[in-house]
Amino acid sequence: MVHSLGSRTSGVDGSSEGGRINTINIPGALVIYGVALLQSLQPRNPKTKLSVAPVQVDGIWCLELTYQGDEPAGVPERWHGHRVILKKTEPPPPSA
Repeated sequence: MVHSLGSRTSGVDGSSEGGRINTINIPGALVIYGVALLQSLQPRNPKTKLSVAPVQVDGIWCLELTYQGDEPAGVPERWHGHRVILKKTEPPPPSA
């Protein structure tokens, strides 16, 4: 009996996978790609608060990069083949 290990290219034991990211779960893979995107952007934007999340736009998975402060420099249009969408958020109001 053959058990799939999460990849359509696998089918035997997964040894051919070589550490590739499971792309069947697109949102999960985008979280991993998003972490790498944040790590590449944070040194260039030390005063900007950044976060990233997978979002679906018109049925297509994208990365939404949310920022507070100045618009981040060096944001690519695409990251690992997925569109990067910039979204500015306002800081929360100060607590009384």
